[in-house]
Amino acid sequence: MATKLTQGAVNRLAEDHPAGTQIYDADTSGLRIVVGSKSSSYKLVGRINDGSNRYVSIVIGRTDEISLRTARERSAEIKLALRRGDDPRTPKRTVPSLKTAWERYKETRGPELRPSTVDWYEEKVTGPLKSVLEVPLDKLDRETVRLLHEKITKKNGPYCANGAMRALKAVYNDAARSHDLPPNPVSRSVRMNKEKPRQWALGPEGLPEAWRRLDAMEDRIRAACWTVMLLTGLRSHDARSMRWEHLDEDGVLLVPSPKGGADRAFRLPLPRHLLQVLEMVRQDTKGLGSPFVFPSLSSKSGHIEEMRRTDEFPYAPHQMRHTYRTAALEAGVDMQTITLLMNHRPAGVTWGYITRAHLVGHMREAQETICSALTKHRGR
Repeated sequence: MATKLTQGAVNRLAEDHPAGTQIYDADTSGLRIVVGSKSSSYKLVGRINDGSNRYVSIVIGRTDEISLRTARERSAEIKLALRRGDDPRTPKRTVPSLKTAWERYKETRGPELRPSTVDWYEEKVTGPLKSVLEVPLDKLDRETVRLLHEKITKKNGPYCANGAMRALKAVYNDAARSHDLPPNPVSRSVRMNKEKPRQWALGPEGLPEAWRRLDAMEDRIRAACWTVMLLTGLRSHDARSMRWEHLDEDGVLLVPSPKGGADRAFRLPLPRHLLQVLEMVRQDTKGLGSPFVFPSLSSKSGHIEEMRRTDEFPYAPHQMRHTYRTAALEAGVDMQTITLLMNHRPAGVTWGYITRAHLVGHMREAQETICSALTKHRGR
């Protein structure tokens, strides 16, 4: 039976009741006082609204340390948490800072990503996002993130600002899998800067000069690597790290770890012209005994590094990929085939029914068509 408790009655409990007695509060359901041999305590019993119908018992505090009024107020807070489905006995997880969340992201997702991708994230998190590195993620409100994006835009430019926000968004979403966080502030508050696509594919007016420079390049190994990127559209890392063991007798190259990781591995038939170029490279590097198609004795990786613009060849590596795709379209190759050749992620349910391995013959024909369209500008 519940009792109409007063503070005076609570103070006399030890005198009026033996140890082990439980006295229920008539004003607050679930609140009771348990009388002990040396002290008495407030305790609340309630049901968690999480679908399990579990009853939990929470000790609020001793009667000689907490007043009846305070006990009733805390009981109301606890009952509200129970209605939300929270268990007050479970300590709340500490929300990680951006720095801590990034370290965990790197640990869990890092092995799936290419080292260059991890380095890109690291550069953004520890660079443009440095001012909020120690801030708990739940404290990154929309206004803070919006102003940060605007600040980075003014200081580092629109592309850097957008990249920083993409990195923040990815790390935040990853942390939200383990912590109860507000909606991602990047999605809610940031209006990304407009990014103009680079119009830098080499056309009929630029390709003859590019071929002339390739033919005149003193480093023939590096010239061959540039040629691979131009005639296949491969990204720089995929071209530089090619291994002889990944090129089969039918001239089909396995790209084991492209952008997106090993799950995106693909096989790419190479055009005959390029196979002839690679055979000359094989003869020139035979004495090195390297597993790489484009070896380097001075790099830690064992293959050539840092394909970049030079006075000798003033073109960017990714410019070769743009040129390849543009030449493919101009040569009449359909976009679906170009998507396969460039290993882009296709959209639509229909692509899930396609077995890429059965299209090698079709892809080889397309490669020969694209190669002819590019090499016709080479001249003699």
